[in-house]
This record gives sequence, C-alpha cells and structure tokens, in this order.
Amino acid sequence: MAKPRNSKVITEEAKLAAEQAVIAVSRQVKFNVAEYPVSMYVSRFRDDTSDRYFVPEYQRNLAWNNEQKSQFIESLIVGLPIPFMFFYQTVEGRMEIVDGSQRMRAMRSFLKEELRLQDLVLIPELNGFSFADLPSDRRNKLEDITIRTILLDTDTDPATRAEMFARINRMGTTANEAEIRRGSLPGPVTTLIQELAESEEFGKMTPLTEKAIDQREREELVTRFFAYLNKNDAPDGRFPGYRDRPKKFLYDYLKEANQAAEADAQIVPAMRQEFLRMLDFVADSFPLGFRKLKSANTVPRVRFEAIAVGSALALRQHPDLKVDPEVVVDRMEKAGFDKIVVSDGANVRSKLEGRIDLGKAILLAE
Repeated sequence: MAKPRNSKVITEEAKLAAEQAVIAVSRQVKFNVAEYPVSMYVSRFRDDTSDRYFVPEYQRNLAWNNEQKSQFIESLIVGLPIPFMFFYQTVEGRMEIVDGSQRMRAMRSFLKEELRLQDLVLIPELNGFSFADLPSDRRNKLEDITIRTILLDTDTDPATRAEMFARINRMGTTANEAEIRRGSLPGPVTTLIQELAESEEFGKMTPLTEKAIDQREREELVTRFFAYLNKNDAPDGRFPGYRDRPKKFLYDYLKEANQAAEADAQIVPAMRQEFLRMLDFVADSFPLGFRKLKSANTVPRVRFEAIAVGSALALRQHPDLKVDPEVVVDRMEKAGFDKIVVSDGANVRSKLEGRIDLGKAILLAE
C-alpha cells in the first residue's frame, strides 16, 4: 500500500520530545473542581464588575437577550445538564468568569431582576412567569440546583490561561483573540492599541461591518502592525518565534511590549507617533487607503499588513518619503500586488515576509 504523499516518519526522539512537551504544559494547568448551588452564584454576583464574581472587560459586550436567558432558566427548571462554569481566581481572591458569564447573568436576571420568561419551548405554560410567580417549593428547588465549576489556579502560566480563554470561548459566543489579549495582558501598549483602534482617523481608513467592529477587528489590525513592524528586524532574527502561528506570536509580542513600555515611558509616545505618521502617509500615497475597492466595507488583514507595515518600514528608511499616488497605483499593478497579497496560506512565514517586503519595495522603487 502506497504511503500518503504528506506522510511523515515520527522518530523515537520526536516522540520523546513531544511527550516532554505534553508534561511541561500539563504542569502549568492547575485547577480545582467545585459544585455550588444557583443561590450562591447569584448572591456573589450582584453586578458585572464589583462583586466577588465578575465579568472580565473583554466579555462585557457579549450578552444574551431575554429569550436566551429564559431558555437557560427553563433548562435549569426541568433538569437538563448544564455545562461546567469556568472561573479564574485572582490574587485578590475574586473570581473572574472565564466561561459562564451569560449563564450567571441569566440566573441573576431571573432570581433578582424580575426577568419574565418568554419564548419557552419545553414548558410554554411558564411564559410570563417571574421568579416570584413560581410556587415556593419550586423557587427553593431552583435555588438549590448545583452547577459544577472549574477553578483555575492563580499560579497558572499567563500564556496557558490565554490559550484556555480562546478555546473555551470558541464553544459559544466567541471571545476573539483581540478580546482575549486585552483581558489577559493589560498594560500601556494594550491601552495604546485600544486608543488607536478607536481613533477617528483609523476608523475613517478602515471601513468595517458592525460585526467586525464589535469583534475588535481594528484592535487586531493595530496589534499586527506593531508586532510585525517591531519584530521585522529584531536582534535575534526576523519575526523570532513566529513559526506560522500569529496568535502566539502576537501574544508574546504584546506581553514583551507592555513590559518594555512600563520600564521606559518614551516607548508609547514614539509608537503612537509612528502609527499616526503611517496613517497620514497611506492616506496621501494610496488612493484607496487599505481597501481593495472603493466600495469595500472590509479591510483584509493581509492587505493592511502589506501596506501599513511596508509603509512604516519605508518611512524608517526615508523619513521624508513622498510618492505620487498615481505612481503607487502603477507600481502595484506592475508588481501584481492584488494577486500576490491574498489570504491563501496567509500565515506562512514566507508569505508574511513577502507581502511586507512587497509593500515596502513598491514605495522605495527607483
């Protein structure tokens, strides 16, 4: 029988290295399992931010409507299995709700905030009921229902936490990578990225759908700009540690950048200035900015990276650079920019390097 074309022989050394990696990561994941009644969860969650249990900032824009809340309460009442809650215990002893904030809000809405059930499927007879309308024995039974919870230990490695945040939140209303980084890596550069992403100048140049905006796509773009620009020619090589995995690369960059900015107050102002200078240059030199078409309501990441990072690198080399927009369009067409800068295999290192180099070369061509 012929071997598959992409088959790979796994050596004993590779198996040993993989097993050691599994053991190393497993040691970083520390947690306990607990089981608490609904009444306890609600009593420690009077609002989203200030009580013993709280919703992290990156999840606060995610919210169930009353129909979704009602159907979750219906599931509790009839005894359907409820997924585990997932909390991270902070050093102050508070509980950050990593997964389960929507369920927590639904329970609080019904038990404490007079939510009236609606659009129920299994027990439509309860439509219109509030918690107070239930018989006292049913109220007691609902309050005593227990839900299992995983408590992630304070000592868990931050990178492992971030990856767990991503995987858990993919199972429901997703918390995307930009939200996860914002929630798990606070610091001066994280704050700068949020500031620039929400700026009027950047908003005008990056037309996006409301859904993309809500998912913090502009924060993702700004993060990629700084990471790829500042790691393009690092002391330990170009894009050190990238390995075709932008998620980990961006996380590691932001962690390192926050630490550097905390030690040097000049870093953030310099980053802000360079970003805004790049925006002005792109506005003056590229007739469509980062868009492919004039009518586009989206900005492809690969196109943004090529133009934004390429422009910033060109400006680092020639701070007074000016290029006529018609010349830029002509060079892009001759270089086959639209055919080269595409999403297929976008995360491969060679393609990342290629599109950034192409953006820079178009501007610096003689």
